Order: sequence, then structure tokens, then C-alpha cells
Amino acid sequence: MELPGFRPRYRFSTVSSSAEITRLIRDRLGSNNPRGLLLRSTLDHLVLTFPQREAAAWTPQMDISFETLADGKTMVRCQIGPNPTIWMLFAGGYLALVLLALTGLTLGMAQQMAGDAPWGHPLAGLAVVAIAIAALVERAGRQRARPDMHYLSHFVDESLGCNCLELAREELL
Repeated sequence: MELPGFRPRYRFSTVSSSAEITRLIRDRLGSNNPRGLLLRSTLDHLVLTFPQREAAAWTPQMDISFETLADGKTMVRCQIGPNPTIWMLFAGGYLALVLLALTGLTLGMAQQMAGDAPWGHPLAGLAVVAIAIAALVERAGRQRARPDMHYLSHFVDESLGCNCLELAREELL
């Protein structure tokens, strides 16, 4: 199963309640969990993660949330993505580098207009190179995370005894 994008989202409805789905996943974690996945849960939200000793910066996690529908069914939403800390690190890094590039361009233009040597332009160039390097690191992380993303989706499908995520993926296409 090829996962679309880096943060694939799935949505499907089921007759099972959120408590029953949580129980099925907990049972599978206790009985057949060779990679030692961990589960954090609140009332209507689960987070399935790999243990810290196995985790790398690119290791994904799965967020599962539940919503009870008017017809008594449960809407299940799943998202597989990076740890929020890593996600924010890249988002903050990109923001800082873009601001640095804009500052370098602005400073360089002001220096040029004033007749001084425009040393702000190379600063903008360095920021653009840093953005390109960050994008390459991000792409490498995506590729390294792909097997773990497959593992999480198969784990949940096997826990629920269905191909719910596979079928939800087909609906998205």
C-alpha cells in the first residue's frame, strides 16, 4: 500500500464504538506488538507511537480521533505524520530562514541605494541555500519514515480486523 503524501489522512465510519476500537487496539498492543508500539489516549483521541529507544527524528506517529455520528456510527479519523516537535522545528526553521532572506534582500537593497557595499545580498543567498538544505533533509526523512508509516497503518487495520485504512485510502483517490 503506497501512502499518499507525507501526512496521509484517512476517514471511515464504523458501527463499532470508540471504546470498542480503543479496546481492540489495546488488546493488539498487549498480545501482538513486536515493535513495542505505545499508546497515549484521552476520551476520543489516541496517539500510537514507536518507543523512544527505536525512534529517530523522522519516526512517524498515528493520531486517531473519534466522533459519534447521528446514526449511531463512529467516524474514525486517522493521520500519520511526524512527531509535532519535529514538525514545528521545520516550520519554525523555514520561517526563520525566509525572514533572514527577506532581511538580507531588504538590507542589501538599502545598502545599494545608499551607495555602500551591499553585503545583505549574500546573507539572503545563504538563507536560500539553507532552505534548500532543509528541504533535502526533510525529503530524506520522508523516505526513511515510509516503512514505519506502512507498519502503523497495517497495525491498526489488523487490530480492527478490517482493511479500513486501505478502503479509506481508495475513497480518497
